[in-house]
Amino acid sequence: MATLKELRIKARLSAEALGRLANVDGKTVTRAENGRPVQELKAIAIVEALGQALGQELKIEDIENLKIYS
Repeated sequence: MATLKELRIKARLSAEALGRLANVDGKTVTRAENGRPVQELKAIAIVEALGQALGQELKIEDIENLKIYS
């Protein structure tokens, strides 16, 4: 399992760029990377956008240390 930041870097995206792809603020991506909880819908959007950028299907469970709240 990899962290959100490791996968984002592998996809060669900045936090802002991933945020734009996921339609969330880049600060939300940074918060999630730093282990702070983010809303479930935003976490799903980030993970799906990251999966598309990497050309693979990702789920929240695939990301190490991703904390969510409803």
